[in-house]
Amino acid sequence: MEARYFYFTVHSASNLVDVRHFGEMKVYSKVSIAGKSKCTEVDLVNKTNPEWNNTLCFIVPEEDIIKEDVPAVIELFCQRSLSYDKYIGELNLTLRPFYKGECNFPLLRNDSNQSKSFGTLKFSHEVGDKILVVSDSSSSSKDYGRKREIFNIAVGVGQLIATVFSS
Repeated sequence: MEARYFYFTVHSASNLVDVRHFGEMKVYSKVSIAGKSKCTEVDLVNKTNPEWNNTLCFIVPEEDIIKEDVPAVIELFCQRSLSYDKYIGELNLTLRPFYKGECNFPLLRNDSNQSKSFGTLKFSHEVGDKILVVSDSSSSSKDYGRKREIFNIAVGVGQLIATVFSS
């Protein structure tokens, strides 16, 4: 299958709603593209205006690049030490792979506050080189049987050669 590297850079977020009652906001983002999720580092300094400038690399099928249809979900979380990380907001969008420049979008929540903005997110993306990805179907039982047969023939030929040279 043909695919491409897809570089997604999360630059920053601004004016986030402080979801902590005690302590300071330590924010990271989780980016999901093409069925894979990756996280940025936690910004320990900038509280409700985190900055990451973190580039994440994904592999996206070429057909999605051609259709200019790359679904993405960017979720923001506040890291906490003694409990689960607190959800801040998210951005669901379809990326246009060949768009150039930075994008700013409002963050929304996936709960009863869906219509209310919870800050903005700045990001950019870039399409990389084309690559060939080997599909998982090559490990099917039928292919395994062929590989085993080829291996057995090779072992037989190796034994024959060893017998000829040992005589």
